[in-house]
Amino acid sequence: MSNAGIFTRLDTVLLRVRDFQMSKTWYEEKLGFVASYVSEEEKLAVFDMGGSASFTIWQLKPGEQLVTGGANGTFPIFLAEDAASIRERMKSMGIKVEDIQESGSVHSFGFFDPDGNRLEVCQVS
Repeated sequence: MSNAGIFTRLDTVLLRVRDFQMSKTWYEEKLGFVASYVSEEEKLAVFDMGGSASFTIWQLKPGEQLVTGGANGTFPIFLAEDAASIRERMKSMGIKVEDIQESGSVHSFGFFDPDGNRLEVCQVS
């Protein structure tokens, strides 16, 4: 058995969005993500994160409601080498960012996509 318990590995983190095309463009232009798979029919895009797991956005179906949980909900955390410079870059692009939190050697901050989905950047020194 692997360190992932009964599973092989984490495959993807999926985030629901209201407007697929607008969100896909936002993730590409603001965060520099590159889609490795796009389905216009299903309204989803898979972004390769350079490791074993990917990041996927998928548009809500008619009648579905977006649920965002803020810091109390589930959200992806992206590892970075320099959280402070990334935060400043995001802020200059008009992305809503939170203050940097420090806990020992970990520096992190939350940010939000256009749908209000919370995401986080983490630097481990």
